[in-house]
This record gives sequence, structure tokens and C-alpha cells, in this order.
Amino acid sequence: MLETGEDKPAAAGQTRGGGPFGWRRRQFVVDARYQLRAGVLVGLVAMVLLVLLNASLILPHRPPSATASQAATSLRPPFQVSDRSSFALLLLGSAVFLGGVVGVGLMESHRTAGAAFAIRRVVDGLRDGQSQVRVRLRRGDHLQDLARSINQLAETIDTERLRRG
Repeated sequence: MLETGEDKPAAAGQTRGGGPFGWRRRQFVVDARYQLRAGVLVGLVAMVLLVLLNASLILPHRPPSATASQAATSLRPPFQVSDRSSFALLLLGSAVFLGGVVGVGLMESHRTAGAAFAIRRVVDGLRDGQSQVRVRLRRGDHLQDLARSINQLAETIDTERLRRG
């Protein structure tokens, strides 16, 4: 982020207030197109896997037909989804799991999109002649190596301007 005003992160050991870790997220969805596409993709993959898992739990354990029950009463499966409450609980658990997976996917995509947003702002600042701008990413953000390279470039530009000017 730019080193101006409220965008400046707290120094080491200091907190910025809000949130359990001392930081406050101002905008969770930074790049809606990228983040929602990632969330939908992760959600669809998780949903397909959940459908396969639920089918593997439910279909083989359907209540047997009357003739099959009479022929093999002792061969009932140990897990049998025969009543509506067990089926509803299985679907509720699947929905909670799916929501958690999509939420984690959205948070992870924010670590990339937020970092790209901060890098883009610094590159725009450098292009506009602001040589004092630096990329500041949060500890868990992705693209840390790219941010370091951009900061080294900014240092080089700043040094060249001081030497010439």
C-alpha cells in the first residue's frame, strides 16, 4: 500500500485496532471478478465431491426391499440412512462444510487479490513520479517476493533521482 495516511500499516509490535489480530479489514472483496470466480470454482468442486460422498453414504444403505429383508435380516448395514432426520442432518452438515470451503477459498483469494491491489497502487504511484511509495503487505498475504522486487525497484528509482537531482 502507499505510505500515506491511513493506508500505512502499523509498525512491528503495534496494532491498528479492530479485529482479533490487531488489523481491520476495510474491504474484503478487492477484486470481485477474481475472488468470486475462485470462490465459485472451489464451491463447485466441493459440491461435486460432497454429492459423490453423500451418494456413497446414502445409496448403498437404502432400506432393502421386502423380499431382500426376509432373505437376509442379519445382513443389515451398520450405517443406514433410513429416516428423514438422518438425511436432513447429512444435508445440513454438507451445507455447512460447503459454506466453510467457499469462505476459506474467498479468504485465500483475498490474500492474492489484496496483495495485487497494493502492488498495483505502488506501481501506479511510481509511474506517476512518486518515488517514495513502497509496497506494504500483511504477513499472510501472497506475492511477498514480487512486493520485495517492486520495493527494490522503487529504491533504485529513488536513488537515481537523488543522484541526478
